[in-house]
Amino acid sequence: MGLNNKKYRKKKRLPKKQHNIRNYIRIRKFFPYKNFKEYFDETIYRLKYSKIIEPCKDFRLIENPIDVIKTIAELKSLAKNSKIHRVIIDLTNITNIDIGAISLMLSSVKELRNHKIRVSGTQPSDEEVLDFIIKSGFFGNMSNVSAHINNTLQSNKNNNKNILLIADCNTKGKGQLIGTNIKQISKLLLGVEKHYPPLYTILMEMNANAFEHAYNDDKKHWVLGINFDEKSKKVFVTFTDNGLGIIQQLNLKKRIRVRQFISDFYKLKTPDVFNNGILLQKVFDKIYNSRFKSQINRNRGLPIIKDKNIKNQIKNLICITNNVYLDFTTNKYIILEDDFTGTFYYLELETDNFIING
Repeated sequence: MGLNNKKYRKKKRLPKKQHNIRNYIRIRKFFPYKNFKEYFDETIYRLKYSKIIEPCKDFRLIENPIDVIKTIAELKSLAKNSKIHRVIIDLTNITNIDIGAISLMLSSVKELRNHKIRVSGTQPSDEEVLDFIIKSGFFGNMSNVSAHINNTLQSNKNNNKNILLIADCNTKGKGQLIGTNIKQISKLLLGVEKHYPPLYTILMEMNANAFEHAYNDDKKHWVLGINFDEKSKKVFVTFTDNGLGIIQQLNLKKRIRVRQFISDFYKLKTPDVFNNGILLQKVFDKIYNSRFKSQINRNRGLPIIKDKNIKNQIKNLICITNNVYLDFTTNKYIILEDDFTGTFYYLELETDNFIING
């Protein structure tokens, strides 16, 4: 009986070549690398020069600005770290997110890619959050910004009512691009495409400041986000640039700043005479201009943006820049724990804005 089994096994034995292929396949299941160098490059080296960023669970910029800016500031700071070759954004545990946080995250990814840093990430476990991110267009833009990422999470573009786009410094026809998207906002609220001059003026001012005061020419960009909420019938618009930030653009001589803030201290009775919140308020009140004297705009258009909110042509305007969160509706500010290098705007639009002011 044993002899018969031995003959049977010998008869069924694989040829040497097939035997080696079978063993190679088995080994690759447990050790999927061709050699030690590949193993080192893909594991030890990548781990050493990689950074994992895990945002807070409530990743809503408008509701939770301190924690969100903390994450974004950390993400943007990696662009200056020459030792980091790869960044992984772990979105697994996020339970809430808004278009503001998505816009800041996309702008940060673009900045990292400008510094040759590979960016990838994970999907949220929460299905509603994942659906919101997909519909925002974030993953589609990620695959465009990072060519190595294959986007398999495309939203249904025909039914999608949200827009997220990036404009580089060399993008032509930015005025036309902005005008086209304003008409899309009108269609969402009114059912018909219609131009809305107040919003066009605001976005063009934001565009001008972004490209006059950003970093080197090849790194300038802005991100426009448009999110339509079916329940409230509101459109949330965000505009993000990767510049220095409004406060960092200022070049006030110390004696001028001290004199001005002593005056503020006397009037406002504030214990902090170098308060960036007050400083930002004064920039929008046209008391201060930017440091770039040779440039045309020099923040002169910023009071126009504030004026549109006062006249109710837009609603709930918010600006985040450097370490200040400024709410124009309440005229209150929050001093953030971390510095955001750039400028972010948030505003809301309803049907009444177009009917009354259009």
